[in-house]
Amino acid sequence: MTTELIGTLFLSEKRKNLMISLLSGPMSIEEIKDELNVTTSAIMTQIKILMDQGLVVYEGNVYSLTVMGMVISQKMIPLLETLDVYSTNQKYWTDHKPAFPAALLSRLGELRNCVLVEPELSRLYELPLKFEENLLKSKHVRDVSSFFSPVYHSTYMELVRKGVEIDIILPPIAIERFRTDYGALLDEYLSYKNARIYVYEKPIEIASAVVTDHFFSVSLFNNDNIYHNHSLMSFENSSVLWGEDLFKYYLDKSEKIE
Repeated sequence: MTTELIGTLFLSEKRKNLMISLLSGPMSIEEIKDELNVTTSAIMTQIKILMDQGLVVYEGNVYSLTVMGMVISQKMIPLLETLDVYSTNQKYWTDHKPAFPAALLSRLGELRNCVLVEPELSRLYELPLKFEENLLKSKHVRDVSSFFSPVYHSTYMELVRKGVEIDIILPPIAIERFRTDYGALLDEYLSYKNARIYVYEKPIEIASAVVTDHFFSVSLFNNDNIYHNHSLMSFENSSVLWGEDLFKYYLDKSEKIE
């Protein structure tokens, strides 16, 4: 029975779309046809299957979800969103470690419309052009990174001087590299009120994540714990909010460097 029900829900795009549409409330057959752009004969077959499974009922000339149909439909949405995120960049997710906090990993479906951003051959050791162009248009930048990158921080310093709010979280080893090799830059950072640096004492298991007022970008270590200069980038509001929550997770466990 369980296998049959799973097949009922996931082997037909029309059935999935119908259940999600009915989340907004009861609908007549004409409203369903208009919503899903289907014929009566095509959708009635799917409605009958859902009714046989106890997920949809017909009362007062309209179709609606049963209580269990409502529960299942609500749970279906984040699953479908997560599958979409995974399938869009499947090779990246397969080859890399999504070492996010459990609470955020369960919300992975919020990272909508991510695109893989890689550096151009002419700028292999620089920031990818798409990333840099959007970074320079940001009003605030929040960065959590497992390593110190002079390329990133020279760009951040340029933004700090322009009054952009910058918050950076680094592990102790990266702070030490910052202090030892780029002490003057660190001192200048800390002289600005709009620049704040925090130390996170535990290992940061992602390579880096940057969230600004209009985009989110994340870089992961591959399965061999190697970092390559590329990232997944999204401009969707849900992705930015997800990135803000990721930064807050680390910020709550960090200490500000004075």
